[in-house]
Amino acid sequence: MTEPSRITPTATLARPVTAADTARAFGAAFPEAAATPFVLGLAEVACHEAVASELADGQITVGVAATVSHRAPTPVGETLTAVATETSRSGRRRTFRVVVTDGVGECAVVEHERAIVDAEQVAARLRDRSVR
Repeated sequence: MTEPSRITPTATLARPVTAADTARAFGAAFPEAAATPFVLGLAEVACHEAVASELADGQITVGVAATVSHRAPTPVGETLTAVATETSRSGRRRTFRVVVTDGVGECAVVEHERAIVDAEQVAARLRDRSVR
């Protein structure tokens, strides 16, 4: 018996780069271009959105690993677009390839793994780790 085919989860997310999203926001020595953490954050949200419709009530996804290849700078005012495509799944783990482009072309590729978890368990762990 063959397994029924399934549609590969994908999602596209676009955001303009603001001054707060730049490497310069981390320090004057850095360029006024989209910071790698901003690129990664955009990729993470796109990955979550790709599988959000599969989640049960009370479930979220959390990032557990990422490899970022940030290949070109994107200036303030340009829009970054992340296209996330699921590449594999195993149990609660989902792996994605995210291609990030701007108005000129490809500027980053992110290989990212997310885990499906219970949101309340994450909240409880946060409370346990809070500095009192």
